[in-house]
Amino acid sequence: FFFSSKPRPLSLSSWRAEEMSKATVAAAPSLAILLVCLSLCSAFSPSLTPLSLRRAPALSHAKGEAGAAARRVSGGFTGVRMGFLDALKELAMPTEIADTADRAPEVPAASGPLTFVAGVSEIADPRHPMEDAWFVSETEFGMFDGVSGAQKSDNQDAIYSFMLSGMTQRMIMNQKVKRGEVDAGMALEFACGALADSLSCGASTACVAGIDTAVPGYTTLKGVNVGDSGLSVCRRSPEDGTLKVVWKTNPQQHFFNCPFQLGGSSPDSPDQAMKFTVPLQSGDLVIIGTDGFYDNVYENQMIDLLEYTQGQDATSIAQSLVGFARQQQEDPTILVPYGVEAQQAGQSWTGGKLDDTCVMVLQFYNPQEAQQQAPAEGDAVPA
Repeated sequence: FFFSSKPRPLSLSSWRAEEMSKATVAAAPSLAILLVCLSLCSAFSPSLTPLSLRRAPALSHAKGEAGAAARRVSGGFTGVRMGFLDALKELAMPTEIADTADRAPEVPAASGPLTFVAGVSEIADPRHPMEDAWFVSETEFGMFDGVSGAQKSDNQDAIYSFMLSGMTQRMIMNQKVKRGEVDAGMALEFACGALADSLSCGASTACVAGIDTAVPGYTTLKGVNVGDSGLSVCRRSPEDGTLKVVWKTNPQQHFFNCPFQLGGSSPDSPDQAMKFTVPLQSGDLVIIGTDGFYDNVYENQMIDLLEYTQGQDATSIAQSLVGFARQQQEDPTILVPYGVEAQQAGQSWTGGKLDDTCVMVLQFYNPQEAQQQAPAEGDAVPA
């Protein structure tokens, strides 16, 4: 095709296209009103009722206990339910998320560096051993989801996601000793290289991050994400006090249900990772989860659960999120985010998507502004 600056007479097909365009513009206000009505209907029909709100049992990180942990979960949350209008709103008005560091919301300077309390909960897919792995240290953390379709080793201790998690943490420790600072992307790249040399098999997604307090008064979340595990930063609005997702990662997929992945024969590499830099403030909640969580829980459901568990410790919050995700996975009648994506890809899917599920909750606070000592692991963050 060649572009020309000279006007040409309209053909019949061009005239029809122009008329259809005018009709679409004329109908835009009506469509906008319809979407607003759907939003209001969803907002005023609560998806959360506290009738049978109960915590899921504590889950262990040990791979050998994954099956027993799965059997111990019976129920979880039964009061949170995604309605038809909520799912329709997800289709019609997807949440706009930041995909570059400069779009992350700015925060005011604090009186000192922030720190965090971490809590983790996980449950295995009962059809196979646990393949979600994670680590958390004083200032860094990571989550890795073994890709089910990748070639596996017969040795359960050699599951690639666990090997990548351990090697990445080791590389981070080496950076601290040798450089005095951490580059999450470089640590992940070196870890992948080391495992490639060891002829390990398998593949995994990866989300690795840490906090940077080099600039006085500011605490920044810096990291990388490869694949469809997710990280969400939740913050209370200064205007109305409501909890909102102010930033989250973009899932990376080649096509539906085929995420970017590291290891094995995958062509993907750490240099394709989404790099992010997000300023944090006291009171922020950072939720890191594998696709077993984000494929089955809508954003507004996650916010509802965080509101109902306000004041609880990070581990209890993580258990609540995982318990509800498993309940969603076992419901054959609902429409979960995975089902919405399947429909958008022209495929049919009904009910939840059973999968390994792991969630890490980080509660950030300023110890200099706290009225009591910094909470120990398992304690709630001071208000």
